[in-house]
Parts: sequence; C-alpha cells; structure tokens
Amino acid sequence: MYRNRIVAFVPLLVCMAVSAQAGDLERGRALHDTHCLMCHNAGIYSRQDRIANSYLEVRQQVQRWQENTRLRWTQYDVESVTDWLSEKHYKLPY
Repeated sequence: MYRNRIVAFVPLLVCMAVSAQAGDLERGRALHDTHCLMCHNAGIYSRQDRIANSYLEVRQQVQRWQENTRLRWTQYDVESVTDWLSEKHYKLPY
C-alpha cells in the first residue's frame, strides 16, 4: 500500500527539482524593483569596475545582499532575481 504512494511521489519530486533550478523573470523584476531600487539604479550594473561578471557572481551578490538586508528570500526568489538581472542588465547566459 505505501509502496504505491512512494512510487507516485517520486516523479513529483523530480519535477519540483527541475522547476526549482530556474527562476521566474517577472517575479525577479518585481522583487528587484521592490527591494533593490532604493539603493541601486540601473547604472550600477553597467559600471566598468563591477563586482559580478558571471552568472554565478551575480547570484552570489543577490544572495549576499538579501541576507544583509534580512529579506529571507527563498532560493527560488534568489534565482528569479539573478535570472532577471542576468538577462536585463548583465546580458549573461544562465
């Protein structure tokens, strides 16, 4: 009886793991506009001496600042903001 429930549950976990890898661009934009624009204007992303130059570095900065500001974002939120920044401002593949 329980074996059937476990077998049916495994594909759901696989599906959730795959979908958790990519963020939602619209959510990323909304989170960024709500929480980041108060300190960051678009110019910060195009400076010559920027800190983040790869997708991983952008993600690290998003993670760092959401922790510093105690936003308690989920990993999905971090991915969403990172994906949006990578596409909109940094023009990085992800």
